[in-house]
Amino acid sequence: MATNLQGMDMNQLQMILNQLQEQLTSVTARVNEHDGLLARLDTLEKENSELKKLLQDKDLAIQKLQGAVSGHVVPSGSSRPTAVEGSTLKTTTGSMNTKATKSPSYANVAKAAATLPDPATEAKQAKKRLAIGRAFTTAARKGPQGYQYVYIGRSKKIARSEVRSLLRKAGVDLGRVLDICFPASDVIGILVHVQYVQDFTALLEACEAEFFFDFDPLDPANIADPKYDSLTLDQRTALIMEFTAARCLQTLAFLRPLNVSGVGKYFVEQGWICDEDLSVSVGDAIQRFAKKEPKRANFLFRRKINADSANEDSAMEQ
Repeated sequence: MATNLQGMDMNQLQMILNQLQEQLTSVTARVNEHDGLLARLDTLEKENSELKKLLQDKDLAIQKLQGAVSGHVVPSGSSRPTAVEGSTLKTTTGSMNTKATKSPSYANVAKAAATLPDPATEAKQAKKRLAIGRAFTTAARKGPQGYQYVYIGRSKKIARSEVRSLLRKAGVDLGRVLDICFPASDVIGILVHVQYVQDFTALLEACEAEFFFDFDPLDPANIADPKYDSLTLDQRTALIMEFTAARCLQTLAFLRPLNVSGVGKYFVEQGWICDEDLSVSVGDAIQRFAKKEPKRANFLFRRKINADSANEDSAMEQ
């Protein structure tokens, strides 16, 4: 080796050293490149594991959604979303290929949920069915017949429309409410069917409403207008009876004609109006009904209409 080096001049030696230096630099660069590739492969393997775990979590979430949707009736012809069957990530030295099955369509899940029945619509349909059923039920099976005022408190002056709105929000069936009146400054009277009194009071008790079960509309203390303070007790008693009768007759004038007779009998039983007032109110209701639905009125009130016509003819002859 020493002999070979002695035979070389300095130029050749320098050239050899330069070549060795270039080879060493090239090898170092390749080693660094390989280290970079190995680091990338390590990163890709970690990402692969994380993606697999994420896909598994999503598979479980999708299966739960499908279980919730499958518990409801889905119309025929609509496609059910399919669960993700799985995915495999394959990593090679040159590239990484990702393979995953098709994800379920959330639009289909939303569409299936949209076909579920609306609770509000179902409640309305249930009320209609009950109303139809009452038409085919005997009076004996319906239970107690008649009407009753339920008296509740009020903290301020309030319109009837607002009272109806609040009752609706409380869950009251407004189809069973016939009248809303204000017999005293701090009392509201709600006229309902006797069969609905228990349900009505239960709904308002849940709202912590105040009830006046012993309220008497004919109590002279209900007159709050100061201009009547100078009246005697007898005068105030007569005045409150007059006010109550006027309010009852006004209620009968605006009720549905077919309800006037039943509600009027309740008013007579309470002593708020007399039999003559009831007869006049029923006659007015029949006339209103005859103008609106003459054929049906003639069928329902044939005897009453014929009797009234005979009385009118007799009066004209006299």
